Amino acid sequence: MSDLNRITGIDAILSKGGSLSFEVFPPKPEMDSDLSGIRSTLSDLTVAEPDFVSVTYGAGGNNRPRALDIAEIITGFGMTPLSHLTAVGYTRDDAGRVLESLGRLGVRNILALRGDAPLGADERGDHWKDFSKASDLAEYVASRDGFCVGGAAYPEGHPQSVSAETDIDFMKEKIDAGVSFFITQLFFDNQSFIGFMDNLRAAGVNVPVIAGIMPIFQARQIKRIVEISGARVPKGLADLLDRYADDNDSMAEAGADYAANQIKSLWNHGVSGIHVYTMNKSARVLDILERCGMSNKADREAIR
Repeated sequence: MSDLNRITGIDAILSKGGSLSFEVFPPKPEMDSDLSGIRSTLSDLTVAEPDFVSVTYGAGGNNRPRALDIAEIITGFGMTPLSHLTAVGYTRDDAGRVLESLGRLGVRNILALRGDAPLGADERGDHWKDFSKASDLAEYVASRDGFCVGGAAYPEGHPQSVSAETDIDFMKEKIDAGVSFFITQLFFDNQSFIGFMDNLRAAGVNVPVIAGIMPIFQARQIKRIVEISGARVPKGLADLLDRYADDNDSMAEAGADYAANQIKSLWNHGVSGIHVYTMNKSARVLDILERCGMSNKADREAIR
C-alpha cells in the first residue's frame, strides 16, 4: 500500500482553489467479479489528475467489502479517496468498525449521508438506528481523529424538503456537526446552482460547495434519474432528449456537449469544485473534459 501520510483532507484541497473530482460505484459482482474493470476505469481517470475520487456505499452496508476494496485501489493509484457512509441501518458500533477499516486503508475523507430506506421498504420504518439524520453521523465521524467530513447539498431542494430555507437550516446543522464541505445532488440547470449559492451566502453559509454534474449518455437514463432526484430538466435539455430518444449515439454526443458546457460555465463562474458522476464510464468522462479544455490540472488552472 502507498504511504498513508500523504492522503490529504479535502478541506485542505479546497482551500487551494477549484477542485475536480469523480464518483465511481462498486460494480455488481457478476459484472466485475475481480474488480479488474473498475481498476481499469480508475487507471484511465488518473490522467485527468483529479483532486479526489469518491466511491459510493450501499445503504446499511450493501457493497461494503467492494467499496472498501475500491477505496484501496484509489489510494494505490496515488489518488485521494472519499468514502460514502450512510446513517441508515447503522449503530455507533457499526459505524466505528467501518471507520476503523477505512482508516487502516488510508481513507481520511468521509461523505456522511442519511441514506434511503431499503428498496421497497416503508420510509417510516425503523431503518435508522443511532443516527436519525446525516448530521448525527457527521458529528460521530468528526469526533474521531483524522477524518475530514463532507455532506450532501440539494440546489433544487431535497425530495422530502419542506422549503429552501429548511434545507439551508439542515446544512447549517451539518456544519455545526463538523461538515467542512458539501457536494451537491446532480442538476442540469446552472442557474439553479448559482441561485442556490447566492441564497447560501446570504444566509451566512460560507463553506465550499462542490457542484455535482451527471453527464447524460442515453435519453432513457434521465427518466429514472429525474424521478429519484427531482432534478429540473430545462427546455434545451428536454429538446435534446426528445430529438434523440431513440438514437443513443447521437444522445451520447449531445449529452457530452451539454455536460462540457455545464462544467466550463461553472468553472469560469468560480465554483469551489466540479464533481462528475462518472457512472464508471471513464472514456466518456475524459472526452467531456477534453471538450471543455479541462483535461488535466494545468489546463484547468490556465482557464481559471
